[in-house]
Formats: sequence, C-alpha cells, structure tokens
Amino acid sequence: MNRLLGSILAITWLIAMGLLVQRDVLPQWTAQDPPRQLLPAGDYQVGIFNQANKRIGTTWITTSPSPMMMVRSTTVLEAGKVTGMLPVHGTWILSTDLVYDTQERLEHFKFTLNAPGVYGEVDAERIERDFSVIAKLGDLKKTLLLDGELSRYLSETLRPFTHLERLRVGQSWRIRLLDPFSLIKTQSVEFQTQLARVTRRETIQVDEGMVDCFRVETPTATAWADENGKVLKQEVRLPLIGTWTLLDEPYDKESRLNAVPERNRAPSVKKRAKNEVGK
Repeated sequence: MNRLLGSILAITWLIAMGLLVQRDVLPQWTAQDPPRQLLPAGDYQVGIFNQANKRIGTTWITTSPSPMMMVRSTTVLEAGKVTGMLPVHGTWILSTDLVYDTQERLEHFKFTLNAPGVYGEVDAERIERDFSVIAKLGDLKKTLLLDGELSRYLSETLRPFTHLERLRVGQSWRIRLLDPFSLIKTQSVEFQTQLARVTRRETIQVDEGMVDCFRVETPTATAWADENGKVLKQEVRLPLIGTWTLLDEPYDKESRLNAVPERNRAPSVKKRAKNEVGK
C-alpha cells in the first residue's frame, strides 16, 4: 500500500514538474529574437487612461530614419490623477530616446524624468557587447552594466511596446523594462527582465471598427498589435496603482505643443542625427 502511494505521489510530482517546465522554464530556454520594433518614420500619439476610463496622460512619438534610426517619445502624465500613493504630484514629463544602427541594433538609450522638484536621467550606450549605463537623480549618480543580449528590446514599464512587426502565434522573446517610478519611490534604477509571448489571435474593438490582432502577454502587460505591427492597445498593470489602458490615437500636433514646455521638446531630428554621427 505504501509502495503504491509512493508511486502515485512520484508520478503526480513528475507530471507537475513537467507542466511547470513547459509553462515557465521552457519558454525562457526557447526565447527567440524580438520582433521588428521600429516604427515607420512619422508622428504617433497614444492616450493613457486609468481604470475609471479617465484620461491621465498622453504619449507622443516621433521617428526618423536618417542617418540613424531614432525614436523619440514624450509622455505627459498628471500624477495627481494616478494615485495618492505617489510622493510627487503635479505634471510629470517623461522622455525617451532610442537610437539604432543601420542593422536595427539598439545603440543608445536615454530616459529623462521631470517632475516637481525631481529630475532623473538614465543614459545607456552600447560598448561592444553590453550597455554602459549612467543614472542620475538630483545629486546622486550611479553606474552599472547591462547585458546587451538581454537588452535587445529595451522599453519602459509604463509603455512596454511601441511596434511589433512580423509576429506569429507561439513566438516569445525577452524584454528589459525600466521602471520610472523607482526613480521617485526608491531613488534607484530598476530594470526588469520579462518574457513576452504571442498567445493567440484576437479581435478587438477600436474607433475604426473590429480589428484582428495578435495578443502579446507579459507578466505585467497585455498588448494587441495588428498585421502591420501597429500596437493598437495595451493594458499595463502597475503595483499600488492599478491597470492603465493605452490606446492608439490620431496625432495632434497642437496638443503636443501645448502640453510639452519648449525646454522639454525634442531637438530637431537633423541636429540630433549630426550629434550621433559625430560621436
């Protein structure tokens, strides 16, 4: 009887371990190259809404293909509408610059955060294989090294995905996310490595009607991208804050000019491109 019970427990344990490996471990081992993530040149806009479907912010994105591919995004966030848990209220302005080489390999990443009484900056540049990172928050300065292979898809926890081209169901890849809230809450730089997976095809409702999309999931976010790779919707789950919904919108140049102070706007693309070429 004891031998039979032991055999049953052993078989049950083996089945459980097999399911665990299949669900959690195997995808990490078999993670593939990330999808093509570069937006076609142009201007884009994303609305940010809280769980009550109230607008709390907007992201504007500009891409330029010459002479090096650059993606500049600016997010204006009304922190007072987000949660009372945050120590800094008022308007936050978050800016991200991504620079890619001619092979579409990420070469440089810069993130800045402007909030009332707070300024943070994270500057990461590829040095051969890895990224050398300098992080500043007020008078504090910290340096660290990021694995270049694990940082091929680098983004923010507030907006994990910008463009996801050439997707297929079953595809998986690793993403590395910078958490802007850590700069405020703990005065530290925190990067999270997560696995993104294309779980299925799904039809969603957008302003233009019903669209067949790829559903992409991470432990903290879900995104829906169309056949061309355009991310139409994202749901991001943030600790102590809740779920935010990010929706693709028509670009409104005037709203961007009105919302972003001139000192926080991106320099001209040509000027930035010359700076990069001169490095």
